[in-house]
Amino acid sequence: MCLETHGVPPMLTKEERGPSDRIDPRELAPLGPVSWGYVARAEGSGSGTAQPILIQCHERYGVVQHTIELADRFAEAGFVTIAPDFYADVELTGAEERLPEIADEAALRHIDAAIAYARTLEGCGEDSPVAVIGVCRTGSYGLVADAERDDIDAVVLLYGGAQDREYEVGDLRTRPYEELIRAGDAPVLGLWGEKDHTMSVDDVRRVRDLLENAGRSYDFVLYPGLPHGWLNDTMPGRFREEEANESFDRIARWLGERLTGPEPEHVTWSFTSRYAHDYDFANNPRLH
Repeated sequence: MCLETHGVPPMLTKEERGPSDRIDPRELAPLGPVSWGYVARAEGSGSGTAQPILIQCHERYGVVQHTIELADRFAEAGFVTIAPDFYADVELTGAEERLPEIADEAALRHIDAAIAYARTLEGCGEDSPVAVIGVCRTGSYGLVADAERDDIDAVVLLYGGAQDREYEVGDLRTRPYEELIRAGDAPVLGLWGEKDHTMSVDDVRRVRDLLENAGRSYDFVLYPGLPHGWLNDTMPGRFREEEANESFDRIARWLGERLTGPEPEHVTWSFTSRYAHDYDFANNPRLH
């Protein structure tokens, strides 16, 4: 599924690496001077002139097996999918217990490169609609890109973008989160789990309120009983197959409607949630 680029060494197979092993940027396609990423397109997807582009932001582990398998699924669903490596230009020793946080400025550099690269591909162009999906740590990247660019047509937050750190202003984020949300206008899809140990129901409601205050359309779904990362099938403790398939189908369907359908005439708000009467965020465990 990966679009092979001349000069890029073939990727190792999943049997040759562990599911959590970060893929070497040298195995990925060069997107720009300091950017690399995984490129996925369905077979025969070169027809047409304005195919939808999806920028898929990886979880905190970097580009791993789950990243490319998810990108392949989105490609099969009809999206030219680019998964940039946000650590491609970061000096890492390989011994880090936890990969570092990335500044919004750096994230935008890679997203910009991914979009510019995608627009050069056959079947894509300046008229191709663009969506950004942020996952886990990168959950807010779509909102960041939408605040800084005028060509983002849809944003997806997948169990990310609602943590307390999103509101911290400093070297990593120089513009307040509230300001970033007010600056964008793309519709937002957010998928959350009741048992997420990284963000609470109140955290999700806080993002919802900011979107409403900004007059932006959103569709939020809070799934009962789901932990953080339920879509990742390389993490047996978190993966929930039935809900993962339903969530993927929901994302693909929503993106298809937003990227290829008529522009909505109204601002729409939808928040579907189910959680226990005795819900207590402090009791949500961290699963593996």
